[in-house]
Amino acid sequence: MTQDWSQDIVERVGGELRRLRGASVPPLSAQALADRTAALGHPISRAVISDLETGRRKGLDVSDLLALSAALRVAPAQLLFPKLPRGVVQALPGLDQESHDALRWFGGEIGLLVEHSEWRDESTGNQVSVRTRDEFDEGLNRIGVTREWLRAIAAMRSARVQLQRALRDNESVEQVDALEFIYENARAQADELADRMRALGLDVGEGHPRA
Repeated sequence: MTQDWSQDIVERVGGELRRLRGASVPPLSAQALADRTAALGHPISRAVISDLETGRRKGLDVSDLLALSAALRVAPAQLLFPKLPRGVVQALPGLDQESHDALRWFGGEIGLLVEHSEWRDESTGNQVSVRTRDEFDEGLNRIGVTREWLRAIAAMRSARVQLQRALRDNESVEQVDALEFIYENARAQADELADRMRALGLDVGEGHPRA
C-alpha cells in the first residue's frame, strides 16, 4: 500500500506539472522549466520532468518538489494536492481526505480526519465508526503558535496605520482611543506569543518580521 501511495504522490505532482506548464502564458516548455530550476540552484533535467509527467518516475525528492514549485511560482502544496478544493486525495496510505483538508493539514492549520471505532451508539451500545480530527501535539507543534504570532503582528501593523491616519485627519478622541486600544492589544498579544515561542525553543529574533 505504501508503494502505491508513494507512486500516487509522484503521479499527481507530475500531472500538475504538466497542467501548469500548459496553463502558463505563454505555455512553458519542459526545457524552459528545467532552465528555471537550474537558475534557482537546483537543476532538474528535462528528462526528469518528462518522467514525472508521464508517471515513469518512481520517486520524488523533497528538494525537487520545492525547486519545481518555486520555478512554477506556486506553493509546494499545490503540486501535492492539485485537486483543490474538494477532490479526494490520499493524504496517507489508505487515508482519503478532501484536498482542502489535506492542504490545511500540510500547512499546520488542522489535523487529519481519522476513523475511530471506539465510539458507541448510545441507544444500542454497539460500536460505531466515526471520523474525528486528530489534534497536533501542542508540545511539538511550532507552526500553530507561529501563525498566531504573525496574525497578531499583522493586526498590530494594520491598527498602527489606521491610528496614524486618524491622527493625521484629526479624527475624534473616541476614534483615536479605540485605535490605540486595538494597537496596544495586538502588540501585547504578539509579545505574549513571542514569549511562548521562546519557551518552546523558537528563535524569535529582535523586532517583528513583516507579516
